[in-house]
Amino acid sequence: MMWLEGIVAAGAAFCGIMAAYNLWIVRTERRAVNERVSKWTEKQVKELSWSDALVERLDQTEWAQKLKPQLERASISLKPTEYGALLLLAFGVVIAGLHYMLSLSWLLSIGLSTFIVPMGSRLFLRSRRHGYARKLDEQLPEVCRLLSSAARAGLSVPQGLDLAAREMPAPAKDELGIVVREVQLGRNVELALKDLLKRVPTKDLQVFVNAIIIQKRSGGDLASAMSEMARTMEERKIIQKTIQASISQAKASAYALPLVSILIVLMLGKLFGGFQQLFTSLPGILLLTIFVTMQIIGLLIIRKIANIRV
Repeated sequence: MMWLEGIVAAGAAFCGIMAAYNLWIVRTERRAVNERVSKWTEKQVKELSWSDALVERLDQTEWAQKLKPQLERASISLKPTEYGALLLLAFGVVIAGLHYMLSLSWLLSIGLSTFIVPMGSRLFLRSRRHGYARKLDEQLPEVCRLLSSAARAGLSVPQGLDLAAREMPAPAKDELGIVVREVQLGRNVELALKDLLKRVPTKDLQVFVNAIIIQKRSGGDLASAMSEMARTMEERKIIQKTIQASISQAKASAYALPLVSILIVLMLGKLFGGFQQLFTSLPGILLLTIFVTMQIIGLLIIRKIANIRV
């Protein structure tokens, strides 16, 4: 039995030595990796420091300061310089597309791109802003129910808003969080809510803000008012979804017709040579003007018919 105990002891010693050796190897490799990563990061910081300074300087320009609130209202988490870089990239893509697909001259392609890219940017920001506001409106019934529950529990309006900001997801969480922080810093609740309405000017939010302000001034039953408002908004949302489902085909046609027309123009530009004369000659420019005008009129008419407000 002594030989068995010796084998076990030798095996245990061998396993201990191997474990210590492996631990030393792992620590050595980890130390080497950390040293390489730290050197690489320090090098990257040194190499990017000048670009960061340039970005910060560009973000302080007048153009960037005007663009920044538009990006915030559109819920786009990009710096003005980053968004401007994307616009420059889109500008180059549009120029290349007009030149190679429609066989337009470089000068004409640049001229058309200076109109297409800013117009597309404005439409994109407007669409994002409307989508952000619509999502906030959809969350208002739940916010009203939370405020109603908070009022029944004896909480004040700022405390109820704080509860809603902690319980709700974005964008209600972000917008109400701004209101709560302003109130905590000593600002009046009414002014903070009015600033919220300036950031997201929707009719539902206006009714919500006015109801809170009136109830706060008059000292009425905020719990009942918020509960009734939540029920009304829910019914209104159901009616809106029913109407949207009924007019979805008309709205799809409103967006599909201009796209089909543009695709036809691109196909004609590839099939027939000398198509760029349509953009350079007086009859061609007149024809294009009529074409674009009719497309815009048709789009506006279809959108006007499909725009049913509840």
